[in-house]
Amino acid sequence: MPSRSKVRRLTLVALLCAMALATQYFEALLPPIVPAIPVRLGLANLFTLYALLRLSRLDALAVSLLRCLLFPLLSGAVSGFFYAAAGSLSAFCAMALLLPLYACGTLSPIGLSVAGAFFFNLGQTLVGLLVTGPAMLAYFPYMGLLSIPAGAATGLACLLLIRRLAGRESSASSRS
Repeated sequence: MPSRSKVRRLTLVALLCAMALATQYFEALLPPIVPAIPVRLGLANLFTLYALLRLSRLDALAVSLLRCLLFPLLSGAVSGFFYAAAGSLSAFCAMALLLPLYACGTLSPIGLSVAGAFFFNLGQTLVGLLVTGPAMLAYFPYMGLLSIPAGAATGLACLLLIRRLAGRESSASSRS
């Protein structure tokens, strides 16, 4: 029989994944930030970032991968799977590698998120380069610049979520 803490952790990962899927679906209904450039805020990534900061790298990877696998199935946007997978894995790797800087107080969740957003766009650009050819590279400077405010918004949302849930996490763990 699994321990209570393992069930709680699995439930939290499933909940984060569900919230990420719902957020990504809602964001997909909105137009891009700049009409000619395919960049969105990436608010669904705040749940991966939250898992990375509050749970573990493995839990964050699970949230990210499950979202990449399930969103195309739920939305019908199957053609975007490789773009999303490359972007999500690139973002996860960048944030996971920079996590020690967060742990020692050198980097904030906003900085982690900006790095994740930049590498998400880099991963998507590399897939686009393979699919459409060198023309995709023309978008990258703009996507790279837009990753700064988009990543900052997502990081700020994550920071606010962490602060909002800080009191609830300690009271919930004392009830366990």
